[in-house]
Amino acid sequence: METDAVIYWGWIPILTKKVHFEYGISKIPREGWEIASDEEKKEIYQILGTDTVECYRHWDYEDENNKKFKIVVCIQNYKINNFFVYNGEGAIKAHAKCTIHDDGLVEIELDHKTVPIGEKIQPKVAKRVYISIRDVYHSHTHHAKYDDMLLKPVLAANKDGAVERLLTQYDGKIIHYHKVIKPDIETYKDFDQAIKLTNKAKGEMIYAISFTRLFREYINDFELYLSVFSNSFQSITTLAETMESIYTNKLSEDTHNMTRALSALTLAIVALTAPIATDAGYRALNHILKRFHLQLDLVSETSILSINILIVLVTCIIMRGWIREEIKRLADRILPNNSS
Repeated sequence: METDAVIYWGWIPILTKKVHFEYGISKIPREGWEIASDEEKKEIYQILGTDTVECYRHWDYEDENNKKFKIVVCIQNYKINNFFVYNGEGAIKAHAKCTIHDDGLVEIELDHKTVPIGEKIQPKVAKRVYISIRDVYHSHTHHAKYDDMLLKPVLAANKDGAVERLLTQYDGKIIHYHKVIKPDIETYKDFDQAIKLTNKAKGEMIYAISFTRLFREYINDFELYLSVFSNSFQSITTLAETMESIYTNKLSEDTHNMTRALSALTLAIVALTAPIATDAGYRALNHILKRFHLQLDLVSETSILSINILIVLVTCIIMRGWIREEIKRLADRILPNNSS
């Protein structure tokens, strides 16, 4: 790349010492990719001055009008080395030369003929190129409202400056997670979604630790940064454990309240249906006896009433634990200072 060129830098999040390029492009063409047409190849080969690269076409929807546009990616030895964006008329709108280093650093040099220096579109093009490269070699992508937590490509004259600016982004993520996402997570009603967010936060800190260790020779106060990211990871882990505890307690409380409601309903059903059932039985028996000119005496009626009372008493005995708890709960409300 030209020494006086303006270079954007990004980093492919990895946990290993180097990017395994062959795994990133193990299936060619990738899903959604097509082999470029002969016309597209011819134009690209003329621009590059070589025909030793493989060219693949795919489509994107992230322009300012949210319309589909064409991208052609050039690959050599499993590495993406050129990136062409086309406009609606099929002409090349932007061209970027890419150098992907084994440690995951990505240099993106925009072709000044298609994207002049100083143009406002430069950062957008650099970001689009970076995201496309990252998505090929790193499968864990983020989305939804937390897109702004992704690493953004930075302008830098050399590797030292690039590492420093990328590290600053990771440092800023700590503030972002704890001041913005933490309250959001704590009030989330969807437990599964909240856990996904904390896992994402922990993943970011793991990559921050990996980045710090990988580029330790370029980082002043390397051990301090490593400690900061490690402590942040522990803090987020504690937050996740607290959330899980709160959710478990809430679930237990909801289950307990449901059990209380069902117990009350059971007792009410028994109290209401036992007399009705007993009375119906009494009337049926009395009707049968009348056919034989017989009648229930006082002892028989008393026995039937006793059965009714016995059913209710047995139900109360079975549910005595619930009744005792409800009485205590009522007593605590009436006499809140009564510790007994």
